[in-house]
Amino acid sequence: MFSTPTTPRRTSPTESSTSLRSFRTVAVLAGSAIALSITFAAPATAAVDSDRDGIPNRWERSHGMNPYRSADARADYDRDGLTNLGEYRHHSRLRDEDTDNDGHDDGDEVHDGFRWTRVLDRDSDDDGTRDGDEDSDHDGVSNEDEDDAKESCRRDDDDTDHDSVDDEDENELGTSVRDADSDDDGVRDGTEDGDHDGESNEDEDDDAEDVCSHDSDDDGVEDEDENDVLGEIASYDAETGVLTVTSVNGFAVVGTVTEDTEIDFEHVDGQPEPGEASTADLLVGTQVAEIDFEDDTDTIEEIELYQPVG
Repeated sequence: MFSTPTTPRRTSPTESSTSLRSFRTVAVLAGSAIALSITFAAPATAAVDSDRDGIPNRWERSHGMNPYRSADARADYDRDGLTNLGEYRHHSRLRDEDTDNDGHDDGDEVHDGFRWTRVLDRDSDDDGTRDGDEDSDHDGVSNEDEDDAKESCRRDDDDTDHDSVDDEDENELGTSVRDADSDDDGVRDGTEDGDHDGESNEDEDDDAEDVCSHDSDDDGVEDEDENDVLGEIASYDAETGVLTVTSVNGFAVVGTVTEDTEIDFEHVDGQPEPGEASTADLLVGTQVAEIDFEDDTDTIEEIELYQPVG
């Protein structure tokens, strides 16, 4: 038969300040004393969030935020469509619009409503295709291109090796994300023409509605296009208008010049503004900066030449 339990002993001030508090009671059974210890766990202290924005102070400080300013939780430092609070909740990077480097921006992966794209998994359905290259809504446009269509500033996209080809597009071109000259031929990947259409890789994803300023020296030429060289004129037939340019990679770019073709001289850093150009300047050996074709034709819409020196 059990005796009446003794009163729990008093804990010292030192003991009572710990997170775990123990009380000891004694029961007597068949003449033997048995000590029973009962331990009660105190509630864990909640993470401090001074501005009550849902992000703990410690995380804010470690990510360059202000733990006493709640407005920064609603900001979007990397302009990926996911607020800083969202980045914290989804464990994504605060200043990287594409945490898993799959071409599909973090905000779009969270908000697009498709279960098979995730912020921290570049191939969410494990089919061997990156999420950015998938077409989740089956409209014929890849996820990464859907992102671009909604962005007012293409410069938001990562370009790790600064070759003017976005990281999300390097895999499609067979170039390296971390090597600006993947084939070591002395020509940047952005200046190359991977599909041999007369348009450089860096211009393939340009958009006329891009509101970013890419002209840091205000000379009227996009930074990525400064001093580009497509190749040299191999031949030009004034009667037929057929122009052949041998590219820096050795392949031929062939198109037809018409009376509507715009021919310009390319501006070169440190040199005076060039004069006007015409078909008379389509001479063998003349360097060509770029050729633009009319959509789905071999008709040349614009040619940019380098003015011969001397």
